Amino acid sequence: MKRLGLVILAVLAAAPAIAEDLVLINGRVIDGSGKPRIAASVRVRDGKIADIGPFKPAPGEPILDVKGMIVAPGFIDLRSLSPSAIGKDPAAVQLVAQGVTTAVLGSDGTGVYSVEDFMLPFDEKPPSLNIAMLVGHGTVRRQIMGADYKRPATPDEIERMTQLVSDAMKQGAFGLASDLQQEPASFSAPGELMTLSKMASRFGGILMMRLRDERGGLTASVREAVALAREAKVPVQIQTETKGAVAQIDKSRAQRVDISADSYSFSELTRDKGVALERAVQRMSGAPATRLGLRDRGILKKGAPADIVVFNPLALASGVQQVFVNGTMVVKDGLATDARPGQALR
Repeated sequence: MKRLGLVILAVLAAAPAIAEDLVLINGRVIDGSGKPRIAASVRVRDGKIADIGPFKPAPGEPILDVKGMIVAPGFIDLRSLSPSAIGKDPAAVQLVAQGVTTAVLGSDGTGVYSVEDFMLPFDEKPPSLNIAMLVGHGTVRRQIMGADYKRPATPDEIERMTQLVSDAMKQGAFGLASDLQQEPASFSAPGELMTLSKMASRFGGILMMRLRDERGGLTASVREAVALAREAKVPVQIQTETKGAVAQIDKSRAQRVDISADSYSFSELTRDKGVALERAVQRMSGAPATRLGLRDRGILKKGAPADIVVFNPLALASGVQQVFVNGTMVVKDGLATDARPGQALR
């Protein structure tokens, strides 16, 4: 649903100049789909996965022996970076060191609506990892209402906010984000977010949100989120660590409401011994990619961009060993490199 011309331009402009051409051998591949791990080699060529399976490298072909390691899709982080953070730290060392190859900016509702203006500098000077944008409810509310935001918006103001969301989606935003616990979004009426969500849905986007009240008003807040998913026909991703909220959301999912509170990180994986590794990898890669509509990322398959993480399943606390972004190594032997092969996705 994104503009094809912009995607092609971004890929060409940000294509890595020093992508690795090699074969990862002797590893166990978890492809991000939830399927059981398999013994397989992975060939990386020209920034993409050229082959995956039980093949042998060609004579003289460069190899990377990852015996005893898990080879998995690069992780997709939905919640760590604000738009300003990536500008200050394009290396994003803390994220890539945890296997993150794509960061979604603006989940706190601060994402820009001038997406193309924001992304263009990263086409010329890429970050270490891929970035994607969510247009912020708080951003468009401040733009239209100024300092007078501590009230419900008028129909005219909502219409102008909706136009900004439309512009952002046309420029390649992957959805809308709203933090209903923080100003200025906390002053919005439910109808406002419903209207904006319908616009994001029209372009195939998602809604990332924090519930209005995770204490006394939890049930009503979850009910509002469920109504957004049903009536706006938008996939809703809830940011919460409240067990009661997750339980209510799971009940709605059982009724086929497109709403989720499932998110995961490598650091959480190191503490959680009760989750099967295949499921954990899927929660960090394939699941968020599907949520965002990133068809070729979050999964290891032939022809996909070579966003790859290699880690030791028996020593998770020591972190990842290698990370490739678009075929270029950004973490080598556990240490970040100086490579900047990321793409500004839209």
